[in-house]
Amino acid sequence: MSLSFLQLYEFMFFIAKQNGFYKVKYINSSNACVAPGVLGRFMKKFFCFIPIIAVACSIYGASFLKAEESFAEKILQSFPQADTDKDGVLSGDEEDAVCRRVIQRYPQMDKDGDGVLSDSEKQKLLQVVSKRGRKQPAVSAGRSGAKKVDPDTFLQQLGLKSERDIEYRENTAQQRNRLDFIYPKNEIYDKAPLFIYIHGGGNTGGTKDGIYSRGTLILKELTEAGVAVASIDYRLFGKGEELGFHHLFQDCKDALRFLAKNGDRFGIDPNKFVTWGTSAGGSKALVTALTEADFLPGEVTGAGIEHTVIGAISFYGATTYLVPELWKKRLERFPGRSESKGAMLFKSSHGMSTEEIAKLVSADQYLKADSPPILLVHGDTDPVVPIDLSTHLYTMAKEKGLDIELVEVKNAGHGFSKVKGNAASPSMTWDEAQQLVVRQVLEWIQ
Repeated sequence: MSLSFLQLYEFMFFIAKQNGFYKVKYINSSNACVAPGVLGRFMKKFFCFIPIIAVACSIYGASFLKAEESFAEKILQSFPQADTDKDGVLSGDEEDAVCRRVIQRYPQMDKDGDGVLSDSEKQKLLQVVSKRGRKQPAVSAGRSGAKKVDPDTFLQQLGLKSERDIEYRENTAQQRNRLDFIYPKNEIYDKAPLFIYIHGGGNTGGTKDGIYSRGTLILKELTEAGVAVASIDYRLFGKGEELGFHHLFQDCKDALRFLAKNGDRFGIDPNKFVTWGTSAGGSKALVTALTEADFLPGEVTGAGIEHTVIGAISFYGATTYLVPELWKKRLERFPGRSESKGAMLFKSSHGMSTEEIAKLVSADQYLKADSPPILLVHGDTDPVVPIDLSTHLYTMAKEKGLDIELVEVKNAGHGFSKVKGNAASPSMTWDEAQQLVVRQVLEWIQ
């Protein structure tokens, strides 16, 4: 589809007018035609709107469900800048960033004022455009909460030695079975403890490079304290490979087995591992910590794979997929996306049923008397992964007499984001959350 600039201008004005967003300082509708000089100033001022409108004009959907299922894919095709971590997939976090930008541009779209576009609110946005015969709403990708950082430059600035893109098991076509290893800056231990980061991204996106933007303070302080750091990638859905949900967890276990097996090479203590994950990575950090070394056997086998995780940290991660009522808030908020995501994650695979897979990847199934200590940190109004899931694991662990702590971040959504309509700021900043991780890790190690 090819549109002239004036057609795009007309379309943008229509969106604003239909929703009461029109303001003279944004669009001067008194001009029946646009003179070249005016047009030039308009293009300069509103250049950022062009990709937004291009997305709106390029996406077609026969029904809301179809549009919902292809939302991330269409955004990525039409506006690649939305892929902030440049991994070729629009993750759940990146899709949420797009929706936040829509709310920033058009706050009235967020009818309930909670800072998140629900399925019904997305549908309303589609309906507005359809009144004009257009197919999809104008959206724009916003910046993620973290600034994009070049890993090599960052490590060099900190004076850290590293090995990047180490293949921990034979790569598939995705080329995702790699990890980064960062050596301690100060040699304090004969064999260094190891802190392992597992990224989030809704099981469809994200990258190990997230440690360099979201974990800068953690990386700096732990390496100065003599702790080594590893950040791992794992296979994802939507990358052209037939997977079961458990394979993503198997990759993470293989990464830990590889690190243990190569402990002498890296100078690390395989009995002093700590895992930390955010969102989808949080559930993997828990399962990898709570299970035996040979759980979900993959390609890394044999002598030397034994290891001990002495602590696990989950930021707003799922703790179970076996208690549907704990997901009620998400199901009510995002019925279409939740249904399609669930069908993707829990389809029968490699001879295992949906129920068997759900049990394999649920951290609450692995609590036992000798489980390592756990730290859970969760926003109290998280609509994506409800805090009820962390409360559930906390309660179960306490009933078993286990060492677990739950930190509830007040006035915070997913990723500790500020909740729209709530004047109060989250009770913990991201830097404060990182400091909490550092203190907890050093306490476990010492």
